[in-house]
Amino acid sequence: MDALAQALLGTPLNNWVTSIYWLWPLMEIIHFIGLSLLLGALIIIDLRLAGFFRQISIAATHKLLPWVFVGFGMNLITGCLFFAGDPLRYAANIGFKIKMILVLVAGLNALWYYWKIDKEMHSWDPHGDTPALAKTIAFISLISWTGVLLLGRLIPYIGTG
Repeated sequence: MDALAQALLGTPLNNWVTSIYWLWPLMEIIHFIGLSLLLGALIIIDLRLAGFFRQISIAATHKLLPWVFVGFGMNLITGCLFFAGDPLRYAANIGFKIKMILVLVAGLNALWYYWKIDKEMHSWDPHGDTPALAKTIAFISLISWTGVLLLGRLIPYIGTG
């Protein structure tokens, strides 16, 4: 990560992000909206997958997935721009590093969901309880994304080390 940070210094992208006065605050707003879309939809999906809110059809919650992808896309773009704008600070920040590990965990968990749950959930009782594997995947998602949220907010405060 340090090599990438060094390579980004002085690049046109780094200069663009740091030279426009209102760009960073605008990216913060977009990042927050993206996180709201991502987590807002995922919380409903994951809580239903965990067996809560049984009055909601399990299939109906998955109509929220496009919002998850839009929110994740917004955060991916703005997150990359944040890193490009201040690469040395992010590369050295322990909170950022743990946050990225949790994003990876969440991504692998989403693949696990896709491989093991997505196809078979259509045969489940729409308002019934969910299998243990679905609950495990849901709780891993909730925990990892909550960690991403908290660590992202703490990046300016927990420093490097």
